[in-house]
Amino acid sequence: MYPTRREFLKTGGLLALLATGPHFIRSGTQPPIRWRSPQPVLAQDPALHLLRRATFGPTRSELERMRSMGVDAWIEEQLHPELIDDGELEAHLKATYPTLSMDLPDLFQMPPRQVVAELRAATLERALYSKRQLLEVLVDHWSNHFSVDQLKGGCRFSKTWEDREVIRAHALGSFRDLLGADARSPCMLEYLDNYRSTKEAPNENYARELMELHTLGVDGGYTETDVKEVARAFTGWTIARGTHTFVFRQRIHDTGSKVVLGHFLPAGRGIEDGEEVLDLLARHESTSYYVSRRLAQRLVADEPPDNVVTAAAKVFRDTDGDLRAVVRAILMHKAFWTSTGQKLRRPLELLVAAARTLEIPDIDGSIMTAAANYLGQPPFGWTAPNGYPDVAGAWVNTDALLKRWNYGMLLCEGHIPTAIPDYVALLQGVPDHQGTTIVDFFIDLVLHQKMHPEDRDQLIAFLDGDDGPFNANLPHHRRRVPSMVGLIVDSPYFQWR
Repeated sequence: MYPTRREFLKTGGLLALLATGPHFIRSGTQPPIRWRSPQPVLAQDPALHLLRRATFGPTRSELERMRSMGVDAWIEEQLHPELIDDGELEAHLKATYPTLSMDLPDLFQMPPRQVVAELRAATLERALYSKRQLLEVLVDHWSNHFSVDQLKGGCRFSKTWEDREVIRAHALGSFRDLLGADARSPCMLEYLDNYRSTKEAPNENYARELMELHTLGVDGGYTETDVKEVARAFTGWTIARGTHTFVFRQRIHDTGSKVVLGHFLPAGRGIEDGEEVLDLLARHESTSYYVSRRLAQRLVADEPPDNVVTAAAKVFRDTDGDLRAVVRAILMHKAFWTSTGQKLRRPLELLVAAARTLEIPDIDGSIMTAAANYLGQPPFGWTAPNGYPDVAGAWVNTDALLKRWNYGMLLCEGHIPTAIPDYVALLQGVPDHQGTTIVDFFIDLVLHQKMHPEDRDQLIAFLDGDDGPFNANLPHHRRRVPSMVGLIVDSPYFQWR
């Protein structure tokens, strides 16, 4: 019998199990199959491609629904998450994780470990089960664009508020509104130390990251003088004691005149200085390209083609930063549809996609958080302000690959509490239980496409074993099925998207 969730977390059992891994995948060894190609050609299927990129992983039901309604209609539906009923999931999250809906004063009265754990668990459960899948993908994107370390000081509490009131509230809205809400976020103010910035001692951290990471980009045309001037403009933007909310304090604001990117800010003003800087940056041409490129990097390719970035940037400028319109432009661009197989699933995307494709219900988000920690990508866990890398090279090394293989095997073999595949239910309706039939069924279930014949033959041989052919009536033969499914999850066909 598996231990209860409380017992398992208390003993650190999952992390220990993940560190051990299945018996045939050890450091310095390979899985028992050598695939034909480390980066196979994925099926040129528009519906499948869209689900690989605009969701946390395809499922049979969502693929069938998309084929029925059409990709254009599906995109438009997902671009309006406010019209998608996700009430059942949200009711579950509200009942299970009470800190999610708390305001800042109440959050700061809670145990910090609880607040941190509940947001991370809820984030993973939303990725797993939300019907608003594109929103969840974009929330993850903007959480990295405006990255904070959740474990720094008061961010342990205020990140929950920021996730709800800043990132989720504006993920498909106006970029200027998102930028402004983030600038006033107590979490960002503390993370980049702007809450300490005064006219006597302006702090340049937020000013620098505002231009380098949030708007213009490192090559966006600003200078060190601009950094200093922007820092002066945001003096006095701080956090109120007691309520932990944003407050502007005129007495510590630098009221002298300033020049930012050649734009003159007159003396004698207050909060208007920072707001005008945000207006200037949000409408700057460099911002349109930088923001569009980062979105295209998430949705299209590690090095997105210039034509899709240019097209998205034009929409950004023409619509005054309407993020819904920009995302639509990227998803409808030819470069998106011809980019199949050019993105590697990052660890968080991998662990969620595997559970989704195996149709595992009611997974405890805290269990998935432990798995995300093991794989190196817990939600909101990147300590630097540039966010988790969104390029394959950052995630491909010997240790990372070993952990990915181990996670896939442990999940498929039923070793992760609350995330145990129900193979009996999955195989209902399969016409026969011959080895080839079972292999083909799970290839289709996990990948939603065919494998190269050589790779398929290796799976059949694995299922047959040394005493084949496969016989579903033999218990030791049946026990090979979960491991065979693990090999599909661990295959390059599933690792790439």
